Amino acid sequence: MVTQEELFSLIGSVRDPHLPFGLAELGMLERAAITDSHAIEIVVNIPCHHCPGLQVLQDDIEATLRAAGFSQDISVSFEGSGPWLPTDMSDRARAALRKAGIQINSDISDSEGAAT
Repeated sequence: MVTQEELFSLIGSVRDPHLPFGLAELGMLERAAITDSHAIEIVVNIPCHHCPGLQVLQDDIEATLRAAGFSQDISVSFEGSGPWLPTDMSDRARAALRKAGIQINSDISDSEGAAT
């Protein structure tokens, strides 16, 4: 039987459809659990709730689990317990996005009118 940590690591490695990083490194994977009834529950805290890639992301999560041998029911929710924040990302992901010219909201100073 797989542990919660192994499940989190497996799903955390699923890449965002728009960025070359896994969900865990982007700080988007909030929960990966096996319930008492042996179903799998995944909660992904996404930066944009109108993202056109949500279906791709859900399909990738399910495909990753099926490829790893999971046959039980899978529930994927994109309703995290709080808002996703740029500070949820790993330092490596933030640095790579900055290097690629992608401005991270936490990089904008208060004087520019954005929250840090």
